[in-house]
Order: sequence, then C-alpha cells, then structure tokens
Amino acid sequence: MFVYGLTDSELIARACEGEERAFEVLFQRYHAAVYRLLLGIMNNHDDAQELTQEVFLRAYQELPRLQNRENLGAWLRRTATNLAIDKLRRNKRVRFDSLDAPLTTETGEEVEWQIEDPAGDVLAAVQSSELSEAVQRALGQLSEIHRSVVVLHYMEGLPVEEVAQMLGIPVGTVKSRLARARLALRILLKDFVEVEGENE
Repeated sequence: MFVYGLTDSELIARACEGEERAFEVLFQRYHAAVYRLLLGIMNNHDDAQELTQEVFLRAYQELPRLQNRENLGAWLRRTATNLAIDKLRRNKRVRFDSLDAPLTTETGEEVEWQIEDPAGDVLAAVQSSELSEAVQRALGQLSEIHRSVVVLHYMEGLPVEEVAQMLGIPVGTVKSRLARARLALRILLKDFVEVEGENE
C-alpha cells in the first residue's frame, strides 16, 4: 500500500487504526531530525540514540491523543528537548553557570563578554561544510544549558520565545545565554575563522 505521499495527519490516523507501515513512514520521516537535535543537546551519540528511541516510543503511545496532528514535527521536537533536559538533570551534568561569572579561555584567561551585533556571527558557519566539524567540537565545550539554547535557536530555527517556553525559562535568560554562547564560540573558533577570513 502506498503511504509515502500521505500527510502526517493521514499517517497518524492509519497508525491509530493499527497500520504499522504508517508509523514506520512517520519514523523514517522524522528520525534523522530528532536524532540531530538530541545529539546537539546531549553531545553524546549513545544518549542521543537512546533518547531518540524513547521519543518515538512515546509518540507511538501518544498518537491517539495527539491534538494537532498536522504539527507532529513540533511535538516530536518538544518531547525530545524535554527528555534531553530531564536526562541531563537526572545525571546532574548541567552546570548552572552564573551569567555574571567571568568567562575563561582554555588557558584560564578571563574575558569580558557583551552582546554584540550578530551580523557575521560565527554561528552562521554551521551551514558551511568546512566549518561544521569545528563548530560541533566547539559546541561540545559549552555547558549543557548554553548548548541547548544554541541548538534550539540557531540550528533548529526556533524563535527565542519558543525556546524559552520549551525550557521553562524567561526570554531574557535565553537571550543572555545566547549572547554568552556566541562569545564563547567566537573564542573557541577564533583561529579557524580568522584563517577562513584571510582566504576570502
């Protein structure tokens, strides 16, 4: 039976009627995106894989009660984010850094941070295949609370207000964490970005 051309809503309806192939198509449609999101937040392949499985298990269980069936992608993203944050809290891996605390480089040098014009921000480098690996490594050096807002806002394209709602924090806190994360990434990618700039 041909199901690939069906909408999410139609696939959910069929899955709720017991058609396993319909859920398999939903899984294929969203699996990679959910995994990438979780890998960005967790910075660990095993955790991301485990949580991806849990997201789709919950999706399978919740499909009959899903209110907005046309917005399955958003529901999966929200569920994935919540599961990731819960796991980080359980593992006590989240470092609740003070936003007023000094930011230090790898050599221990303190740097003053401030919100800068995002034009030319190094986060745009995520789209460049040459820089993507360097950016991923740099993201891994951020604390989980800063990495999560970067992944949700810059990589998933969510507005600041939606990130705040998903994480249960004020909009101002999201903006502050993004500003601090931007500066940290500029420092971590400084040499690489300067080399790229010289070639332009």
